Amino acid sequence: MMEATLQTPFNSAQVEILKLFSQGLTDEQTEELRRILIAFRFKLLDEHVDLVVNEKGLTVKQVNQTSGEHRRTPYQSKQKTLLTKASSSKL
Repeated sequence: MMEATLQTPFNSAQVEILKLFSQGLTDEQTEELRRILIAFRFKLLDEHVDLVVNEKGLTVKQVNQTSGEHRRTPYQSKQKTLLTKASSSKL
């Protein structure tokens, strides 16, 4: 006999967490679980950063230097843009 599987929009990790929550957790247990999940996520991120650094052959100095750079595209404020358009249309 084939075992029926439940089709859900959740992955296996999400299903396990939902099972845990269905048992009812105290506020303290919920907070502890939140801290554990944050630590787990940080570990995954740290491993990914290490992988990228190694693949690209970067040094700690290069990573630190890049992390301090400001690479956002500078945009004019809406008011400055409107003033510029208004003054150019008068010409």
